[in-house]
Amino acid sequence: KRLKWHQFKEDILKYDATKKISRLKMPVLLIVGENDTIHKKDQEMLYGLLPGKKELHTIKGAEHTFRKEQEFKQIRKIFKAWITKVEKNI
Repeated sequence: KRLKWHQFKEDILKYDATKKISRLKMPVLLIVGENDTIHKKDQEMLYGLLPGKKELHTIKGAEHTFRKEQEFKQIRKIFKAWITKVEKNI
């Protein structure tokens, strides 16, 4: 069953993922746009709560939704470097 957007928003407000974030065992990569007015502060807060291996990268000049080829290039570079780091620690 697919939730409609308003149902999703209502549902997500019922849960507080930050209560269980300390249980995460896997490495976490967060990528956010520099000009993201929607989730940038949330990503920064989550980064502070995450245990273990983690990285937070900010894509310079990007909004909430990545659309420009230069942004995708930066993301690919970050992601490839992250995968390499994670694979070395397995």
